[in-house]
Amino acid sequence: MLKNFHDMFKFSAIPALLLFLNLPLSAQEALEIQHSCNFAAADTFAEVYTYDASAEAKQIVEQVMNTNVLPQNFVIKAADCNNALATTIGKQRFILYNTTFLENFKKDANTRWAAFCVLAHEIGHHLSNHDLEENNPAVRKRFELEADRFAGGILFRLGATLEEAQAGINTFSLKDASLTHPPKRARLEALAVGWKQAEELAANAGNTEGSVAEDSDEKKLYRQALDEKDPYKAIELLDQAIEIREDYADAYLERGKRKVDVEDVDEMRVNFGDAIADFDVYIQMRPKNPAAYSERGYAHRRVDHDSLALADYNRAIRLDAKFHEAYLGRAWVKMKTDDHEAALKDLEKATNVKPDYAEAWYWHGNIQYNFGEYDLVIADMDKALQANPVYIDALDLRAGAKMFSNRFADAIEDFDRLQKLDPEFNSHFDRGKCYQSLGKHREAIADFDASLQRHPDFSDAFMHRGLSKMILGQKEEADKDFEKTFTNTVLTTNYSIKIGCLLVEFGHAKEGLVWLDAVLAKYPDNQQALTCKTQALKK
Repeated sequence: MLKNFHDMFKFSAIPALLLFLNLPLSAQEALEIQHSCNFAAADTFAEVYTYDASAEAKQIVEQVMNTNVLPQNFVIKAADCNNALATTIGKQRFILYNTTFLENFKKDANTRWAAFCVLAHEIGHHLSNHDLEENNPAVRKRFELEADRFAGGILFRLGATLEEAQAGINTFSLKDASLTHPPKRARLEALAVGWKQAEELAANAGNTEGSVAEDSDEKKLYRQALDEKDPYKAIELLDQAIEIREDYADAYLERGKRKVDVEDVDEMRVNFGDAIADFDVYIQMRPKNPAAYSERGYAHRRVDHDSLALADYNRAIRLDAKFHEAYLGRAWVKMKTDDHEAALKDLEKATNVKPDYAEAWYWHGNIQYNFGEYDLVIADMDKALQANPVYIDALDLRAGAKMFSNRFADAIEDFDRLQKLDPEFNSHFDRGKCYQSLGKHREAIADFDASLQRHPDFSDAFMHRGLSKMILGQKEEADKDFEKTFTNTVLTTNYSIKIGCLLVEFGHAKEGLVWLDAVLAKYPDNQQALTCKTQALKK
């Protein structure tokens, strides 16, 4: 059964304050803006204060720059401007953005893409070498449409749908033209043209760029890497292959996968950013492979670039509507944002495409588990285990669902199977509670003993072992366990109520009342204690 553990931290206010005061402040600088392209309005003529850009803004710029071959010729800064603008001061090009403006783009999927649209538009001005001091309104409007078209192409390559790509313009109430900006309809069309052109280029691109001869040295190294189980050794082989042939597409894809695989052997050394860079190179050469987008989506998700992960999964699905791994990946992103209904739909699509997709059945049941739909969980885990009979997590979740459905004997069978499949898997505590509920207290005590061998300070194990000992008439031993329960927790009142209520539930109302009356003497309005006492008096 899945369990949630919460780490508890205690901080001293004074050291924390001193630590904060010692943090380096972001360097601020005043800039005099004479000419600029503001995303939603005309020139801004003002003094603005700039600050170092946030990691998030830098990531957006990095993603935009990775989708084209032109070098970055500007500096990005946070500033107290209205929204976002491109400007030139002397020979230095700048992109300035308002942090609050960028934060407001996190409300939903479309507005998250709007942040990319706005910054890509401003980047388009600089990469197109637009003269931002131009005074001719017709030329300025042409510049704006060129920047919008550039943004449309970039957003397609990043995985946005046309609707998502146009979110930056639709977010603003732009209708009429100004001296510097065309009307909204023209800007939407320019962006759509850029998006469509990028789509057509991708559709026409072959999947052969970056290929190598079958008998080449780099191909031999690549094959060795495929057979290598150690991800570090595989990466070394792929490094050598890429050194021989810099545009070897498949080697970049495989190296990106192996960089992700490092997390299985050393979580501290895995570098998802490096993996993403390899996937980026591969996708530039092979833009029609859905597996590459799905792999990159996973890496984006692991570094909390959820909007980019979602875009990659969407692109994979658009390329292949039956790509079941992408549906699972997209469901994971939606689960992170608590959009469980949408996640369930994606998981259902995955299992429709691949009925024996054990992992999708597992996560579908996992969501149902959080809803308390235990019969549905059991049905999902049955299918997961039919597809993969040694799926430990599915067996664990099914056992937990059976336990909460009061199917204690069935749950014990699953826990027994878990122990046989993986002797290190710690299911002793939950199995002990099942034995306890069936009145098999000696078996329960043995499991609680095993649980405490692994976790000597586990208050719940002491409490439940004490309950079974009390029921077996071992009062002195039970009292020792209860004492250890309270030694290892500050929640003394909660545990006193639990002990009293469980004793009442197990038919020992007299002993339970002792605990409940002690709580009620201090807290006479405690509803849980009052409810359990009422049940005890009825018995």
